[in-house]
Amino acid sequence: MKKEWDSNKIFKGIFPALLTPITEEGIIRRDGLKKLIDWELYHGADGFYIGGATGECYSMETEAREELAKEALRAIDGRGRCIVHIGAYSVREGIRLARQAEKAGADAISATPPPVYRYGMEETVDYYRQLSEDVDIPMLVYVNYMLGEQDPTVLMEKVLELPGVIGMKFTRNDYYELFRISRLQGGNINLLNGPDETLLCGLVMGADGGIGSTYNIMPGIYKKIYGAFREGDMKSARNWQFQADNIIEVLLKYGQIRAMKFLFNRKGISLGKAEKPAVDLSDGEEQQLLCELEAAGYFREYPEMK
Repeated sequence: MKKEWDSNKIFKGIFPALLTPITEEGIIRRDGLKKLIDWELYHGADGFYIGGATGECYSMETEAREELAKEALRAIDGRGRCIVHIGAYSVREGIRLARQAEKAGADAISATPPPVYRYGMEETVDYYRQLSEDVDIPMLVYVNYMLGEQDPTVLMEKVLELPGVIGMKFTRNDYYELFRISRLQGGNINLLNGPDETLLCGLVMGADGGIGSTYNIMPGIYKKIYGAFREGDMKSARNWQFQADNIIEVLLKYGQIRAMKFLFNRKGISLGKAEKPAVDLSDGEEQQLLCELEAAGYFREYPEMK
């Protein structure tokens, strides 16, 4: 039976795809996690996307992913909505993670299409059916490059009939596609933009908010894009998007995850290193990163990170 909510539009606003504070032995850094979540909420985050690609989920063991979800929800403590990513290399592992996420108190689960191998439409729909039918919380499909040549609009038409599926995280660059999807079910579909560099494009074409990697270090800038758009101030929204994109260009040069973890580590929010095979930034790269972020205007907005 299809599970129903008053409205599928449950998640609105800015949701950092949270970095994972973790030791080299694979242990979740609880103190770093709590400090990171507090920092994000202070700077305007509306909620979190836990254990996704930015959270290095595919480099983590299942037990660590379960611990991450449990400790993150404990740290959030009702101060924001939480979506837990459960995509995994096997459906069995995904179902296990879904059950644990619900038990821990997640507001929703989410999953990428099956990683590594490419499947047909019906197989992909059945994959989402298996992941969603065993829990009583909503599910957001994560549409990205893993979908291959499948038509996202056709996929969403089918999966929206499954128990609990309310919408999607859209991490593609065809915003006409997003517009088409936004009209499904009479518009009663929860859409969250994925590409950080084009949040404003997603909002214009029907997204209810965004989930993003670089939201970790500048949630307030993205909140300003979102707020200006909601108020109809497109000039300000565009200017803030350009500001974010200037900073993104710097991060991409150095590797987003290791660069962002470096920024937090040096300010006492201990996140550890990026999971291997990522290598550490050299001393020279660290200093150059800071200089380029200064030039991009990052520290003007976040002086406490300097």
